[in-house]
Amino acid sequence: MAEAWPEDKRTRAAGLLQSAWAAGFLAAAVINLLLRHHGWRPIFAVGVLPAVVALFVRLWVREPERWVKARAEERRAGGPRPLKLMELFSPGLLRPTLVGSGLAFVAVFGLWGATNWTPTLVRKLPELQGLSTAELASRVSYATMLLNAGALAGYLSFSPLADRVGRRAVFALMCVGSLVMLPVTFLTPRTYGEVLLLLPLLGFFNNGIFSGFPIYLPELYPTRIRATAAGFCFNVGRVLAATGPFVTGYLVVTLGNFGRAASAMALIYVVGLLILLFAPETRGRLLPP
Repeated sequence: MAEAWPEDKRTRAAGLLQSAWAAGFLAAAVINLLLRHHGWRPIFAVGVLPAVVALFVRLWVREPERWVKARAEERRAGGPRPLKLMELFSPGLLRPTLVGSGLAFVAVFGLWGATNWTPTLVRKLPELQGLSTAELASRVSYATMLLNAGALAGYLSFSPLADRVGRRAVFALMCVGSLVMLPVTFLTPRTYGEVLLLLPLLGFFNNGIFSGFPIYLPELYPTRIRATAAGFCFNVGRVLAATGPFVTGYLVVTLGNFGRAASAMALIYVVGLLILLFAPETRGRLLPP
């Protein structure tokens, strides 16, 4: 996406790309609501459809002109150099690799370790105890819709804010917002209505941070290694963050409830703020050749 769009539209395109995540979750919540009387298996069956669509979409995908030109220049110079993963840790690329991987770890750890427990937060509300499985599923669906409505706003807001005040500043805003909203959302509400009011704000910050990655990571690396680097940073973060749900489960047992556990997990965003002290600012720079 970064290589295919013009420079003046690239960040907006990245935000639009990331917003599809929230659109998918919204669609899943609607499907869960419509099929709430049929159990979870039909919902998983519907989840196969996007994979089928992807098979057809790729027929229209073309290689980015920027990549094609870079590959042609390498061939003229004697052929493309073998791509080695360890290049990401060379002196010129070590800092962006550590920063990118660290920020991805923080974002995914916070999402998996706390926000993804939102359905449990809803199900544990005292006023909803005694509802049937279908009724409870509908309450969870409405909550998920509002969480992702806020996420959609966060995804689309990141890019114009990043162009105005810088990538680091918006990453910091999302970290601070998540640091505040996680304990507020998981500790303070006593009613279902209060939860519904808070979830869009949580989604804006906690999910909105992900729009930064398709904007920021491509700006840190040259064309010949950009896809490898962006994929490595984001997915190393995901691998490390896989511990998040286990840590949350341990904290629930130790601290007594999900609210306290989620509040403790929010401290990961302090780590994100510390990482940003070492992050290079890329606002106003062209995508590296």
